Amino acid sequence: MSILDLPGGGRRYLQVAQHLADQITQGTYKAGERLPPERELSQQLDVSRTTIREALLALEIMRFIEIRVGAGVFVLGEHLRDTDGGQLAVKGETGPYEVLEARRLIEGQSAYLAATRATEAQIEEMASIVQRMEGAIHNVPAFDAADAEFHALIAAASGNSVIEAYAVHLWWMRNSALWSRWYDQTRNPENRRRTIDDHQRIFRALQNRRPEAARTAMQLHIDVLTDRLMELQLSPPDAK
Repeated sequence: MSILDLPGGGRRYLQVAQHLADQITQGTYKAGERLPPERELSQQLDVSRTTIREALLALEIMRFIEIRVGAGVFVLGEHLRDTDGGQLAVKGETGPYEVLEARRLIEGQSAYLAATRATEAQIEEMASIVQRMEGAIHNVPAFDAADAEFHALIAAASGNSVIEAYAVHLWWMRNSALWSRWYDQTRNPENRRRTIDDHQRIFRALQNRRPEAARTAMQLHIDVLTDRLMELQLSPPDAK
């Protein structure tokens, strides 16, 4: 029975990753060979392209494959693979798409509530954080710290401790190897400027006490991150 046929089965992207790892181990795809394009894999396995992307990222972390952005995905030699009894060594990591999907819900609602509950001191602090981000375009650690503060402050301003705890946990999940593998490839000043623009829109909605606009602005901000996940060119242009 294929791992893709197992009921329940855990995280879908890990099922797909294990399936592809098994095919590589069995010689269906040999060292140095390029895997089929993600669109073709998506059709073959009847899963979404986001699931395929997460599976490929997991396989790269485990050194089954090498992703050459824009050129394709290539199988690595057996001596390089990080395995445990033939099983993937990656266990329990949540895929970045699921994290973003959850953030869209939780942080969208935290922004909605913050627009009605944030104190004037919190609003002033948000303005200060956005200013710090503007001055840290080329200082990635300082930018990242301010980015985290902005989202954490909105969650705190929601006035709901459960929502705040979930928002903080979801942000912490960005520290996973799977998240870093794709996100680090999107790090550039242009994207940081886009983040600032998004934060300014969120802030203006909060400042003007417009909950619906705040929720929409936050959701659109997270949609931008999802787009970045999907825009990485994992396959050659003629293989889409």
